Amino acid sequence: MYRTFRIPQLAFLGAGTLAETLTKGFIAAGALQINQIWASAPSDTHVMKLGCKTTTDNVKLVKENKLVALSVKPQVLPKVLREISPHITPDHLLLSFAAGMKIRNMQYLLPPKTRIARLMTNTPTQFREGVSSFALGPHCREADRKLIQDLMSTVGYCTEVKENLLDVVTGFAGGGPAYAYCFIEAIADAAVLGGMTREEAMKMAAKSVLGAARMVEETGDHPGKLKDDVCSAGGSTIRGIHALEKGRMRSAVIDAVNAATERSSELGKILNEQGSSNKIF
Repeated sequence: MYRTFRIPQLAFLGAGTLAETLTKGFIAAGALQINQIWASAPSDTHVMKLGCKTTTDNVKLVKENKLVALSVKPQVLPKVLREISPHITPDHLLLSFAAGMKIRNMQYLLPPKTRIARLMTNTPTQFREGVSSFALGPHCREADRKLIQDLMSTVGYCTEVKENLLDVVTGFAGGGPAYAYCFIEAIADAAVLGGMTREEAMKMAAKSVLGAARMVEETGDHPGKLKDDVCSAGGSTIRGIHALEKGRMRSAVIDAVNAATERSSELGKILNEQGSSNKIF
């Protein structure tokens, strides 16, 4: 893949959970080898566990790499952009994974016509089952679109969206695994209450959710139809569904996604104000 675009390596500016999960996913997919990946962080302890080329110097990272993933916390991003800006060239492609900060406001802190894209993804990319979305900046090229699409598709599903939808993607896809973990934990707790061991309950709960997701994906049927297929008249499952409806499960999930979306938007407003008030060009 990278030979096609003549990009020999990928650099993560920030070596937290995102960098770790994507690194594992890309290597598992065969998209990159470990010696093609760089990472930077304030201390060696953050980056050594990745097993890739490491540095504590963000400027060095940018000078040595043309494809740079901005994987720092959103609150840190404006400072990082100001730090690396003097060293960004037309050959660089920046991939921002930081929630909230809009492309136009990142551009304020970078040289004119910098190629930059915003991406959102989630942790199952580690096992090539992630969900990713991206939006391109105005100076990106068609080759950039193809590179991002091809690269992120190696670790799950990837689609291009309008930038104004990335907060929504953050709310439901970025946080989706956490919501699923809560559900898995809850049904496992119920099984333990019924007398099962914690180990068996957790395995069966995870497999039940995994199998249900696979059914939706493989059959193409609406989840409501698949639910109805399981619910026999007067049976135990429809009784359980009734209990979920009384507990407003659907509304609770929708409220959770909306709350996460709103928070992403709030963070974006704060960051965008910081960016637009600190123009350097």
